[in-house]
Amino acid sequence: MKICLIAPVPPFRGGIAKYCYSLAQELEKRHDLLLLSYERQYPEFLYGKKSQIDPNFSREELATEFKRLSFDIDSASILSWRATSKNIAAFDPDLVILPWWVAYWAPMYAYLLSSLKKKGIKVVFLCINVFEHEDTVLKRLLTTFILRKADFIIVHSEQEKCALLELNPKASVKKHLLPLFGYDSSVTFMRDKKLHLLFFGFVRPYKGLDTLLNAIGILGDYDISLEIVGEFWNDKNEYITLIKDLGISSKVTIVDKYVPDNEMSQYFSRADLIVLPYRKTITSGVIATAYGFKKPVLATDVGGFYEVIQDGCTGKIVASDDPQAFAEGILWFLANRQINFAENISTFAGQHMSWSSLVDAIEEFN
Repeated sequence: MKICLIAPVPPFRGGIAKYCYSLAQELEKRHDLLLLSYERQYPEFLYGKKSQIDPNFSREELATEFKRLSFDIDSASILSWRATSKNIAAFDPDLVILPWWVAYWAPMYAYLLSSLKKKGIKVVFLCINVFEHEDTVLKRLLTTFILRKADFIIVHSEQEKCALLELNPKASVKKHLLPLFGYDSSVTFMRDKKLHLLFFGFVRPYKGLDTLLNAIGILGDYDISLEIVGEFWNDKNEYITLIKDLGISSKVTIVDKYVPDNEMSQYFSRADLIVLPYRKTITSGVIATAYGFKKPVLATDVGGFYEVIQDGCTGKIVASDDPQAFAEGILWFLANRQINFAENISTFAGQHMSWSSLVDAIEEFN
């Protein structure tokens, strides 16, 4: 098949770019792929004044992996949208894939969807998220406007599949769990009796870091350590103050920075347990990353986590926004360290979380 994927890929930072890059690699193996990425993904003021680019990736080196790759799209320019539509039409694909995760893409996607449909080109929406984690009425309206126009959609949870079918009952909607992110998991550390916890990724209010810290405070007498690794989008000082007030400064290490792929292993390999005390979400690339390192996950009962975490087997699920419940979840891991989580994760991920099976699902729309 001839497939066009419009998506951010490295050197853009973050889980979305990693997701799209992994998908593009699988598509490149099996199809004639046109990969269109961005010269400008977001205006600077929308990205929390953080850098959008990972300096460890080179566009020139990345171009050697793909026969057809360009970084020409300006998301804020209608002239660029028109040029992109013409470029796609000249390629004459069987499918165009549009990843969806935030309402910012509504104007550009509305234009492309209308333009490509007029040319008889089929468009598949790949919903990494349907609605944003930090939502507003306007964002919901924009998301609803776009996804009601979509004919073919893939989501990563049953909850989002049901929501989309209510929103757009005429659409053909398929569900596939968020695929596994693969990293070098060969790095090993000397294990000790201490339970090493890792909270990873951008620190944002909906991720419930304060719940986790309060849980650590409850477990003050236990041999536990916590690494918080990721950039803070809000005031870091409020968390530092909470850590001091709880008397857990000796247990908590903060690494306030973006971590490139080549440094992932030093944090995930050292950890015994990846913790996600989220207040709300649907899916998370952190779980896919944790599974890539064969690490179990302790997470809250939000969104579609129950679909990707086998309770007591690949991880544990506890009540959200409840420090006591999260503390009890940590204690459960302390008491059950003999479980072969790595083997359980390998089995589950191999059956349900492969990029190959995601591409299989995409192909069914042709």
